[in-house]
Amino acid sequence: MRVTDVDAAVQAIIDRVGNRIVLGLPLGVGKPVRLANALYQRACKQADLNLHIVTGLSLLVPKAGSSMEKRFLEPFTQRLFGNVPTLDYVRDAASGNLPDNVKVSEFFFQAGSFVSQSQQQRDYVCSNYTHAVRDLMAQGLNVVAQMVAPDPEAINNADNELLSLSSNPDLTLDLIPLLRQREADGTPIALVAEINAALPFMGHHAAVSAETFDVVLHDATGAYPLFSVPQTSVSEQDHLIGFYASTLLRDGGTLQVGIGSLGTALVHSTILRHSHNADWVRLYHQLDIDRRCPGVSECGGSGPFVKGLYGCSEMMMEGFLDLMEAGILTRNVYEDAALQEAINSDDNDALTDLSAGSPGVVMHGGFFLGSRAFYDRLHKLTPAQRELICMTSVNFTNDLFDHRYGNQRLKVAQRIHSRFINTALMHTLDGAAISDGLEDGRVISGVGGQYNFVAMAHELADARSIVTLRSTREKNGKVQSNIVFSYGHCTIPRHLRDIVITEYGIADLRGQPDEEVYRRMIAVADARFQPALLAQAKEAGKIAEDFDPPEHWRENTPNRIKHLLAQPENEGLFPAFPFGHDFSAHEMVLARALKKLQGMTTTLPARLTTLLRAVLNTRGVADQDALLARMSLQAPKGINAWIEKRMLIFALTKTSGQGGGATQQTD
Repeated sequence: MRVTDVDAAVQAIIDRVGNRIVLGLPLGVGKPVRLANALYQRACKQADLNLHIVTGLSLLVPKAGSSMEKRFLEPFTQRLFGNVPTLDYVRDAASGNLPDNVKVSEFFFQAGSFVSQSQQQRDYVCSNYTHAVRDLMAQGLNVVAQMVAPDPEAINNADNELLSLSSNPDLTLDLIPLLRQREADGTPIALVAEINAALPFMGHHAAVSAETFDVVLHDATGAYPLFSVPQTSVSEQDHLIGFYASTLLRDGGTLQVGIGSLGTALVHSTILRHSHNADWVRLYHQLDIDRRCPGVSECGGSGPFVKGLYGCSEMMMEGFLDLMEAGILTRNVYEDAALQEAINSDDNDALTDLSAGSPGVVMHGGFFLGSRAFYDRLHKLTPAQRELICMTSVNFTNDLFDHRYGNQRLKVAQRIHSRFINTALMHTLDGAAISDGLEDGRVISGVGGQYNFVAMAHELADARSIVTLRSTREKNGKVQSNIVFSYGHCTIPRHLRDIVITEYGIADLRGQPDEEVYRRMIAVADARFQPALLAQAKEAGKIAEDFDPPEHWRENTPNRIKHLLAQPENEGLFPAFPFGHDFSAHEMVLARALKKLQGMTTTLPARLTTLLRAVLNTRGVADQDALLARMSLQAPKGINAWIEKRMLIFALTKTSGQGGGATQQTD
């Protein structure tokens, strides 16, 4: 059934399954926004319509807290998200205003979005990504609705129309046959597609027949823009973590990595290693990696990527395209296990026999999410480039079990020298990672596929799991260690410990006795917290009482990081935004000033001191009028706005000229 009116699509769903709807929506960007909103609004008006939405990563435009944050953020979000339709159920769930007949259960939150929303915390479903299909079905799923992309090459071919699951074949590919079986067993179901030409068409496993769906909505009002995730800045700490991780990559190997600044840092350093190897090697030696991080040379490498890498990741993050363009993501894998094994063993005779008619890909991904530029780049891929990317099921990418797209033999053959790189919030000395939640049970995000990839690293003969994290965080003006003696919750248990990276180095924990594990973890902690951690370990009997830490442990300080990166940063090797950003030149200047101001006002005494200095300040900066206008502070009304103006000008004078900004300090 094909309809052009969203209300007709809603009615078609109700006609098929009745007034009890368990609606499965894809994780992230693939949610059919118009259809989801119309169905939710119908439930808001119709109390006898019971709607249970089961999904993950429901995206919502970030909101500012303070007045100064609003002045900066609201014009930016209006420019970036102004034409992007909001998911109404997410907005109401975040504010606690869902009606009684609507329930939303997510297995993965947008990081921190619902940490203080008790209803969503109660309705959260804790699940590994590879178990999400099973757990969604257990909720009584009877409707799956998804945004799909039309085939630009055959948009008028109604006889054999293909629609692409594009950003989200991750779960849908496995849900479709299960729902059809549920239908055959007598339970009414509906598979629904909402066509949006703004979504890039991806082929291979993601391209399915339009007849797959019971209802296809092609809204006559046209396409609407996708929710985007702006590039985030990469700090000095992030760059060092990414650099250390890049040393562990093996030429001819496999890469999995997630979203965020740490993933961006890894991609940047990997490209640096390949394209500016002399600069990369210079820092490698300066960091004294061979001595301070033994075993790195055996695990990874230091040369360019001649054989190339293959990407196998639940998320195809934007950096994979950068790796393709840099000539790094070039290792083709094939659907024939015998052929893949022959390639791995350099068996030329077997290659000759098996190569005919076997197209290869350099990337398998389960879902994608990124910036507007990322979506635009996907649209502009040539047919040949698009053929190198296969969006597929996470039950193919995230584990080694047999799947209809490839059995264990094939997966093992493809995933040689795998490096599964994920992030954590905290890490314990005994090797457990905390990535998804807090000690009191509140969920920050979700397990996602992290456990799957960590476990797979221990199953594959030459694979490694790499957990990256910043050694410290700042809360209420106080620096706290992210490496802790123990914690009441973990995402990855200590028996799956492998490699941990902070900005202070690499801790290889695999197969080590507890004393060595504890020592290596303290060795990558910030020096300010090492004495307390060491004392706790000794008190617990995990480190010998007479152990004396080596002198180089004391070098784990922010000042040493600045010293190490001073030359590379001056040479432009480690920019804050290696792959671009969505900010204007003035917003870049303001962002640095606001970050500085935040650091100067973390406590009440600090705020009062900064305020006094700001009021007495007589200096200004170039482009000051334009910068103030961007913040709507050129003509402040009221005492609070006047104070904000003085504080902002003072912060601008403190950051003037940093990072190639537009301002210069003037008297």
